[in-house]
Amino acid sequence: MSARTRGHREVETKFDVEESFVVPPLSGVDGIASAAGPVEERLDALYFDTEDLRLARNRITLRRREGGHDAGWHLKLPADGAGRDEISRPLDAAERNEGDSPIPDEFVDVVAAITRRRPLRPVARLRTVRQATTLRDQEGRDIAELAEDTVHAQTFGATTISLRWRELEVELLGDNHDVLPATTAVLLGAGAQPASGPSKLVRALGTRAAEAELPAHDSAARGTTAGQAIQDYLSTHTAALLAADARVRLDEPESVHDLRVAARRLRSTLRTFGPLFDSPTPAWLEARLRELNLLLNDARDGEVQLDRFGQATRALDQADVLGPVDARVQGHLRSLGLRGRERALVWLRGEEYAHFVEELVAFVREPAFSALGRRPARGTLRKPVRSTDRTLRRRVRRALTEPPGPQRDAALHAARKAAKRLRYAGEAVAPALGPDAARHAGRAKKIQNLLGEHQDCVVAQDTLRAFAIAANLAGESSFTYGLLLGGERERARDTQDSFAARWPKLSRKRDRRYLS
Repeated sequence: MSARTRGHREVETKFDVEESFVVPPLSGVDGIASAAGPVEERLDALYFDTEDLRLARNRITLRRREGGHDAGWHLKLPADGAGRDEISRPLDAAERNEGDSPIPDEFVDVVAAITRRRPLRPVARLRTVRQATTLRDQEGRDIAELAEDTVHAQTFGATTISLRWRELEVELLGDNHDVLPATTAVLLGAGAQPASGPSKLVRALGTRAAEAELPAHDSAARGTTAGQAIQDYLSTHTAALLAADARVRLDEPESVHDLRVAARRLRSTLRTFGPLFDSPTPAWLEARLRELNLLLNDARDGEVQLDRFGQATRALDQADVLGPVDARVQGHLRSLGLRGRERALVWLRGEEYAHFVEELVAFVREPAFSALGRRPARGTLRKPVRSTDRTLRRRVRRALTEPPGPQRDAALHAARKAAKRLRYAGEAVAPALGPDAARHAGRAKKIQNLLGEHQDCVVAQDTLRAFAIAANLAGESSFTYGLLLGGERERARDTQDSFAARWPKLSRKRDRRYLS
């Protein structure tokens, strides 16, 4: 994100109202002590999208707006939980005069996985007369803004449509989230109606913009076919991959982790349930997802190890921290993470990745189901989950019989991968097979976490050994790295013992009866 670009979380409620609607007094409503205004603003916004409205169909808005206190380029992305994340960039003097300034490159990049090389063009223009009232608490702090909007909309395309309507918005300005339900109750009581669409743009563009690009996940998929049940899961995590992609480009915290997890879920599901589809596409997509995961590994591993070693070093007695330990660890791991992220971004911005995402979305939208995939879900999905469960139990038995050492470490890592695959399989079939499958996935997650901690200890030992060698070559003390390595070795043993003790309960036969 450039220095001129800024972002914030937009949390608001919207209402449709008649022309004759009168806003009731809101002073005295929970948390609201006074109101200032209204102040009139005249807003002129040009909205951009692809010809097939890919941004709108993924709940993304890109506009250039003049007028008001925040004139500029605005990009709104769906957020976890309530609201949307808005990224904005002000217009400079030249852009204000030109009127048709190009879309900022950084905004085009953020939505690249959604547009996939499709050109962005104006799709609508909205002129709004806004009466803005600021709602304040007893201390005089701004807690929300009530906007009374009269909207004139014009759409562009094969046919031009003009619309006019009136609506209200209440947007949170502080952290008192109670003000939204409180004002909602008063406005609905006065005759306002919940907004018929998620945004002004979708209302202007109509049903085509409201139709999601990816099919909606059906949490009540018990009566579907096996293929449709897995399609729902693939759709959910393809949407997660696209959302995480945008946030990786914005360099948001945890975004690399989110992208990697979405890719892993998709890859694992395509591998486990590939026979449900009558196409070579799942295998091709699986290979591309593996490439993506490998590219993201350095970026994410650098983040994880930096946090891990930072905590471990801070926990030591300062007398035991000899030499420039923090500088060496931070310098190497930050560099590893940055280099990994840059390599990943090069691929994310390339033609091969755009083609991969296009194929992924097309496959998830309209997969070709095999005869197996067209069978009822409940009777068909048990077998692949049962096979994945057997693989996990076989790998755990092998790992627990290996003597301590590198071979056991490798066997436990292989068991962790099987647990992860079983977890994702259980998640995918849970809507069709019920709570037993969800609980099975939960147990697999516990196994994955235990073995994941063990693998982190193994990797950390290798990294600390490399730090110690580099320190010795530079004439520095390697004492602290040895101390940290000993701690990791002890944690690895403790994790193995904990897993071995918990395994009998986590693998009880009665918990797998639903697969019979």
